[in-house]
Amino acid sequence: MCGIVGGIKNRPEFNLSAAVASLGHRGPDGRDQQIISIADKQIGLGHTRLAIQDLSPAGQQPMQSRDKRWWITFNGEIYNHLTLRKAISGPFRGHSDTETLVELIAQQGMDNILPKLNGMFAFAALDCNTGKLYLVRDPFGIKPLYYLHGSLGGDDTFAFASEVRALRELGVIDAALDEEALQGFLSLRYLPSPMTLWKGVQRLKPGHVLCLDLGSMKLSQSPFVEPTSAQFSGSIDDAAKAYQSHLKAAVERQLLSDVPVGVLLSGGIDSALIAAMAKDVGRALPCFTVGFGDGHPECEIADAEETARVLGLPIASVKVTPQGLLDALPDIVRSIEEPLGTTSIMPMWFLVQRARQDTTVVLTGQGTDEPWGGYRRYQMEMVRRLMPYSGFWGAMRALGQIAGDRLPDELERGLRALPETDLASRAHEACALFSAQERQQLTGSTGNGGTLAAMGDWMSWLEPAECAPAESMMRVDTRMNLADDLLLYGDKTSMARSLEARVPMLDIELVNFVESLPLKYRLALQQSKIVHKKMAAHYLPPAIVQRPKRGFQVPFGEWSRGPWRDYIEDALLAADAPHLDYLDRGALSKLWQDHLSNRRDRSRQIFALLMLALWWRYSFQGTA
Repeated sequence: MCGIVGGIKNRPEFNLSAAVASLGHRGPDGRDQQIISIADKQIGLGHTRLAIQDLSPAGQQPMQSRDKRWWITFNGEIYNHLTLRKAISGPFRGHSDTETLVELIAQQGMDNILPKLNGMFAFAALDCNTGKLYLVRDPFGIKPLYYLHGSLGGDDTFAFASEVRALRELGVIDAALDEEALQGFLSLRYLPSPMTLWKGVQRLKPGHVLCLDLGSMKLSQSPFVEPTSAQFSGSIDDAAKAYQSHLKAAVERQLLSDVPVGVLLSGGIDSALIAAMAKDVGRALPCFTVGFGDGHPECEIADAEETARVLGLPIASVKVTPQGLLDALPDIVRSIEEPLGTTSIMPMWFLVQRARQDTTVVLTGQGTDEPWGGYRRYQMEMVRRLMPYSGFWGAMRALGQIAGDRLPDELERGLRALPETDLASRAHEACALFSAQERQQLTGSTGNGGTLAAMGDWMSWLEPAECAPAESMMRVDTRMNLADDLLLYGDKTSMARSLEARVPMLDIELVNFVESLPLKYRLALQQSKIVHKKMAAHYLPPAIVQRPKRGFQVPFGEWSRGPWRDYIEDALLAADAPHLDYLDRGALSKLWQDHLSNRRDRSRQIFALLMLALWWRYSFQGTA
């Protein structure tokens, strides 16, 4: 796990050394850079190293292939690289996955090797023979990769980096807001790739490869993976047995490390199952959990400690306080670099800090709910399939509008979504942070900032697989919501502490298997994660398997009306707040007062707006 940065050195402000240094938290074990002249241009490649496999200098980057044709700067892990290495010729300098990757590219070609990679990765590879620079992001977007083409430096400017701060150090962007993207954030509480709030800065889409021809400066981009159309034909018992084998193999692959490994353990079954699987292959890993102490129903410490006791594993817990979280917010916002409306960012910040004291790598349970149907919106889609009459749902939406503030946020979104005849529109409304009417009140526009089109693009990508509507929503969320919200903050918070966070549930072979299962093996009315839970019962007692889902939540509603009230009010409504140039203060004030009055819980909206306001202060206009 590392930090990468680079681009075309076409102006005096292009300070590669400063850009590399800005990523030091992602790679404290070494840093280097190279300037390569090609196609009448100078290409800079930089790297900071967090040594996980092959701790020797043989793993140093940027790395050149033996035939001198390719240069690479790589971030991530290729879990099957030792298997892939058997198909190429040596000799090899060491046993790093970076060396395997660059030699695979050199000997088999970029197009041939990308579908074979099982891992999490973002990398840049320069072909010195053809004058082409490639950027690649893994199929589920576990590792972020930003890029910029044009803008401040003119048409011959191109730069990329693991984090936006490095692009700023290169001198290729300024603090110009993308107003359409702002509308998109208000629609979904995050921005799907390729959008970001920085004008001109894009995030590479998961599972895509971008190619820049250095001669013509033309870009092309395409997916390198296709949706699986495979169909599992066995019984549900057969499925559980096969799933056990696939998950065990995935966990074993992701234990590959030359440094200590642990588990981030919540009170749920997903991380518990990973810890149990690791123990099953002979690795009793230390566990780490976080919570808020007694008196908070969101606290998972007691449940996690009970799981660790049942599995016979050591566990360390950390308790956080409202004031401790509040004090950490500026650093959290600077680290994640983009406003994300997910409260679990905050406890994760302290959890990874504690885990880093004892380990360099952790396994997490992230990435289970999407492919296994763990969210209620998927069940709502199944209800709609049973009752497809749009007139009925239109009437229900009208009743929901009349009920207004008396409805819980999730139910209100569901009633707003169900009458939509287009699947992408239903999925979009089911996730929406603000309705079109609310966006109109905040910004003067009902637009969604391109987020609906982004969802539609993923739906189009899925068309060859001929998925049922709920299945399509699950697959899109696995590659969009998961990648550009939950996994994005997971990467940024863990790498801020020089900690590598792995997600075995998103092992590529494993997800291909899960998505081949009949939908009824994963999701039914009042049921989710069906085969997942059935298999978990072989490792965990019923009390753990059947625990109600807490969802790594924070008591934000309680704190926002109590110890955080003055802080939030100042952040949202201070007269000199820069976001008030774009958002209506009266609409913000009404939303805040509605929340304070407890007439309706608007925690989801208030937290997202708080993160937006703090991003404006500490990351966008402040020091990255």
